[in-house]
Amino acid sequence: MARFEIEGPAILQGKVEVGGTKNEALKLIAFSILLEKPILFKNTPSILDVTKQLEIFESMGGSYKLNSHNLLIDSSKVSKTRLASTSARKLRASIVFIGPLLARFGKVTFPLPGGCLIGARSINTHTDAFRQLGAVIEEKNLFLTLKLKDPVKKRVKLLEQSVTATENVVMYCAGVEKTITIENCAIEPEIVHLCEIIKKAGAKIEGIGTKKLVITGSKKLELETATILSDRIEAATFVIAFLATHGAGEVFPYPKDNLEAFNKLLIQIGANVSFTKNKAIVNKTESLKPFDIKTAVHPGFPTDLQSPIALLMAIANGTSTINETMYENRLKYLELLNKMGLKVVMKDNHNAQITGPTDFKATKIDSLDLRSGITMIIAGLMAQGKTIVENGQIIDRGYESIEKKLIKLGAEIKRLK
Repeated sequence: MARFEIEGPAILQGKVEVGGTKNEALKLIAFSILLEKPILFKNTPSILDVTKQLEIFESMGGSYKLNSHNLLIDSSKVSKTRLASTSARKLRASIVFIGPLLARFGKVTFPLPGGCLIGARSINTHTDAFRQLGAVIEEKNLFLTLKLKDPVKKRVKLLEQSVTATENVVMYCAGVEKTITIENCAIEPEIVHLCEIIKKAGAKIEGIGTKKLVITGSKKLELETATILSDRIEAATFVIAFLATHGAGEVFPYPKDNLEAFNKLLIQIGANVSFTKNKAIVNKTESLKPFDIKTAVHPGFPTDLQSPIALLMAIANGTSTINETMYENRLKYLELLNKMGLKVVMKDNHNAQITGPTDFKATKIDSLDLRSGITMIIAGLMAQGKTIVENGQIIDRGYESIEKKLIKLGAEIKRLK
């Protein structure tokens, strides 16, 4: 367990470097199971979720070396098809081992996964897709076992545009020597990049970046190295942190093309922000216009930015609204910010109204999930006095050495155990 102690208010200033994206790193660890030889992943974030995913990988017989964000991973000795229950239950991303293991061994057993407590996140899209592809599924003692018994089908249509289900099925198709069409795919940047990496490894993929993919897989995939994308959610979070504290600075590398909805919103609300090819430049901004957001799958506004963007609503002059379309518990953090002084009206589990500007007051507060956790830290930087953010290990799941990065920007923050 960890907690963060923050002395506010702070005005963040300086340059901050963004790490590799959590969501891609976790999937690429699973993807390595399909490769005949070791692969080096560059720009690997040193975060808690990556550590947990590697523990699961290692428990199946895999080996790795992680040194200065370079991850050398070898799956040649992977032999177990049952995921370790303790680790896998705590990490929802463990579910993406299903596709590669099913492609390589024809079976896999896994516990129902965990993750952040932001609402029900059914795995029905995953299981339905693999049923369509010929898998037989059995449930026993909170474990699911998938076995390929029927001939592999040539077409699968996902129940919804799920990011992890799309990645799971894509990796499965990449590892079988058939041509399979996947319909209703998610098109997040991490999925596009995963497909490009798989293509370089030897599989054939048509329709990259669209909702329909046609994949011809191979049992002889091989790739020496791949570089993980910069984390667009972390990058946007630091832009928000500069604006929320009335600071100024640079965020790099900044994946401008992968944050179009966020970038457009910043301009609309009057944020003094400009973008170059690989960085965002944030200048001091005194006031913002109120605004409305509705979360959606890419290219819509990301649900992972819904929590931190509320802090810009808090300093805007007027009333803003949030419509969280994806998770029914993701607005719970607003009740905590209300204790710090946020003027918020909860309409229901998916809708809220925030009126600014707000003078935040320091207090002891909790981290409910990864994204609300980083929101609490930024709120602490905005508040007058000493804020304690509990359950800091949740923030470590997706943000590497967050206190060190913030200290370099002028924050008074320290980690307590």
